[in-house]
Amino acid sequence: MLLTATCSNIAYGGVGNFYKGEDRYRGFYWFEAEKTKSQGQDLPKNYDLTPEEAQTSIEARKKAMDNARAQMVELGFREDTKPHILRQAIIKYKKLEAKMHEGSIRLVYAAEAANFTNPEIADVTEFPTNVFANKIKRGIDEQQKITTIKEFAKKFDLLLFTNASCLYCKAFAPVINNFSKEHGFTLETATLESKEGKIAQDLGINGTPTLVAVSKEGKELFEISRGFSSVSELEASIILANNYSEEQRKKPKKNKRQ
Repeated sequence: MLLTATCSNIAYGGVGNFYKGEDRYRGFYWFEAEKTKSQGQDLPKNYDLTPEEAQTSIEARKKAMDNARAQMVELGFREDTKPHILRQAIIKYKKLEAKMHEGSIRLVYAAEAANFTNPEIADVTEFPTNVFANKIKRGIDEQQKITTIKEFAKKFDLLLFTNASCLYCKAFAPVINNFSKEHGFTLETATLESKEGKIAQDLGINGTPTLVAVSKEGKELFEISRGFSSVSELEASIILANNYSEEQRKKPKKNKRQ
């Protein structure tokens, strides 16, 4: 009971002091003002270096370390260097190295504290920091990639320009066939000399194997790969083609009267 009464007195006493001086204008939401103030972007005047000043200082520190390291190593290779001279060179370099290490440690601790006080700047969902979360993230990314490629296959067909005497074409054939089946693409094959070869001519294609994506309505056409490509390279190119296609479709259409 005594403890409860004491705590109550302290609490009410604090309330009484709260309404004195400048605090009386801040109301019950004073903590929000403090939070906003702590999240300000400006550094104190004593630490408000310009980017140019900071860069100059960093370069000077790096140069000092490089010079000390070079002196230490060179003196170590010289047979006539006296032990105490070499020892002094090592101490000089190690002291500079220790200062650099101390600064790095301060940065690490400050970064950890900043992530704790401002969790919005450390998105561990998008950028996980442990092995298990990384594994989950890779699985999510892989599934999203496959979904995007399959959606692209619903809108685009693949056209492969090939040549019977091309060794790269023979090696690429099973790769692109399996890729197309796995992701649901309709794949057609043509030579540069065929009537479909006009598409290749319009794109400036003169080598094989070359893979092209053609939209099912025939309004869009992208070159996906030229030469032998791995599955991962094909996937990356399809993702880029999908993103580019989406960008083009979102662009406002030009008025024909303009």
